[in-house]
Amino acid sequence: MGKNSDGKILMNFHSSNQIDIPEEFYSFDSKTKFEYCIECDKYLLDESTDYFIEKAIKKYDGFSANDVIFEYAICLDCAERMRQAMSNESMQNLQNYFAENANVQRRMELMNSESKDTEEWIGECLVTGKSRNTLNEYQIFAQCRGDKMVLGQMPYMVSGETLGKVAELLSTETKDELDDFSKRHFGPPPGLEKELPYQRVLIV
Repeated sequence: MGKNSDGKILMNFHSSNQIDIPEEFYSFDSKTKFEYCIECDKYLLDESTDYFIEKAIKKYDGFSANDVIFEYAICLDCAERMRQAMSNESMQNLQNYFAENANVQRRMELMNSESKDTEEWIGECLVTGKSRNTLNEYQIFAQCRGDKMVLGQMPYMVSGETLGKVAELLSTETKDELDDFSKRHFGPPPGLEKELPYQRVLIV
């Protein structure tokens, strides 16, 4: 992911390597494609609408099924507004971290191969290379246009270990912004106010 001279998000939504959105990126609650932006309620399945999906997954010992901690789809415009609200310090720290630690070579190999096997894209952490089958916590990200998922800079998966390191790079200002986002859209179960997922939401 990059930015142009105005600081706006640059994504390859026009890539010819597109596939039907896999069920893994469907809404856990509805078992269907995400239809509306979590922020502005814009309809997402028009063929010209660009958006992102983020899902947080957790495994619990003794249970075979995974639990979806939170999930959402957000249109490109709202994602850009959220990013603009993040501090310059946080954005620079995140860009430096992924530039220095992400397996860029593997990502380029996938993009050049035009593989349509989703598991090849999200089967291992973008940073640590650990298989998601070995992880108790991870998040998956996708960029979509209408009812298609674009294969390019996304989709990817990051482990809980990576998310923990990312959280340490965020300024207090940015954490407050993400805290507000989480409170608005997810809200903690009673008694779990201190366990808000704000440090995990990345606003892809």
